[in-house]
Amino acid sequence: MGRPALVALSLAAITGVAHAQADATDTERYTLRAELGVEYDTNAHRTEIVAGGDNPPLVASALQRLVLAGTLSDVVGERQLLTLGATAAGKIFDAPAARDEDVAIAQSSLAYALTVTPTSTLTLAGAYYEAFQRASANLVDAAERRDFRSLAPTAQVGWLLGERLDLSVTTGYRFFVFKPDRDDDFTAPTLATELRWVRQTDGDADWEASLGAGYEHRTFGGPELVPCPAADMLPSSVGCSGPDTRRDDFLLAHLDLQRVGRVLIGGGYAFQYNRSNSYGETVMRHIMTARFAAPLPAGLTLAARAEILFAFYAQPQAVAEVIAAGNSFSSIESIDDENRSSVRIDLSRDLTAALRLVARYTFYANEIANASPISYRRQTLLLSVTGTLEK
Repeated sequence: MGRPALVALSLAAITGVAHAQADATDTERYTLRAELGVEYDTNAHRTEIVAGGDNPPLVASALQRLVLAGTLSDVVGERQLLTLGATAAGKIFDAPAARDEDVAIAQSSLAYALTVTPTSTLTLAGAYYEAFQRASANLVDAAERRDFRSLAPTAQVGWLLGERLDLSVTTGYRFFVFKPDRDDDFTAPTLATELRWVRQTDGDADWEASLGAGYEHRTFGGPELVPCPAADMLPSSVGCSGPDTRRDDFLLAHLDLQRVGRVLIGGGYAFQYNRSNSYGETVMRHIMTARFAAPLPAGLTLAARAEILFAFYAQPQAVAEVIAAGNSFSSIESIDDENRSSVRIDLSRDLTAALRLVARYTFYANEIANASPISYRRQTLLLSVTGTLEK
């Protein structure tokens, strides 16, 4: 599962508001970004191979993608900062067998930050994310569409604890709708805290570290899964509906360290534990990440990211629910997110001051699990041009 969808604005907003007020004649800041690209996907349906199952063939396809995004911030009163963001994105597949993977994404956010004291802020925010995937005539594909909506209002209090240290506590509520199967809808009160340390130097590198934890209590729209009665002659890994509503307690802790200079190097570790009353859904995950970016000759920039997931399930995953469990409905920050192990390599170059050419290769694999009946492989190759306008 990905991190809970909690908005966490940096306490740098305190100094940002103060600086903006010092120049009251020009406090508006904005960024506009457009991306147009062509991509090749070796597993357009994101098909998972179930051991011993009657698996469908993998479908490969070229596709076109478009992303339009913008942010706007302004000082709206004494010690008050308003920030708005919006994104529209889409993918259109060429292969007829992959047309039902066409998807559009709408995302928006609103945050109001108030400097309460010289060392504390209050931020009220809301985040909206929705995916619209083309309908499918195939009943199996229709049930597995990544077609959902997430709303997450939050309130955050932050404190500067010193010149280099800040602490934030965020609480909120999350509303999730999974349109193909409303049993997978859930609502969840949320709570998160993060401690952040930044060391800015006059030399060639800055350091940043963060330590945080989060919690969601999810109440689903459908019933829990229980082992099917032996009389049903179904495999033990297939769950049947139980008498109670499904409820999950999702816990997350993370530690990240990053060095930013001419060369960026970063790494992190995250621990996730989902305790569920639904059979096959209780899982512990360990996630290791590594990041790297460096300039190359001829104006090129190389960036790479790797994420490895290890999962330990309390019971075998229910085959009938393996797709829903794999998506987990919490990794929704971008059109490309997947809750799986991955390696991504970017090679980019500025064409002009506002245009950038990007070539990206991504390899996805299923998490390394103790009791998973699935295997997964997917590769994508993207070539895109990104334009940015900012103030």
